Amino acid sequence: MRLKTFVAAVLAVLAAVPANGLASCNVMNVTPGTVNFGAKPVESFTLKTTRITNTSDETILLTLSLVRSWDDFSGGWINSTCFQSPSEPTTLLAPGESCTLEEVFSPSDFFVGIKQDQIWVATATDPETGEVLATEEIVFFGRGR
Repeated sequence: MRLKTFVAAVLAVLAAVPANGLASCNVMNVTPGTVNFGAKPVESFTLKTTRITNTSDETILLTLSLVRSWDDFSGGWINSTCFQSPSEPTTLLAPGESCTLEEVFSPSDFFVGIKQDQIWVATATDPETGEVLATEEIVFFGRGR
């Protein structure tokens, strides 16, 4: 009898989930989602990237938003392929297509010893309807020594 009750409860929960809610977790993949620069010498220059891939069957509009920033990070504007400029932080990604978000960490004397993080939010939307399909947080962090 317990198994029947459990199965009925699971089916009720699944019935309540909208159809697009199940598919949204298969829209994009961020690898890696967290990038650790580690402890770097003051005035050094270290570059690291993360790759964002459209894992859906449809073209998506990818928008990157910088939500937290420290002066010791470049802000992703150097060689990233996910956008053209700070004023155009979007790109269309066809199914299976990827782009890279590149950050540079160059610690200064001012923040020595403080763990700094640069946080981006990647948002995938349907380019025709504007519906948000998925969001992912991308974190870069490092410390000056």
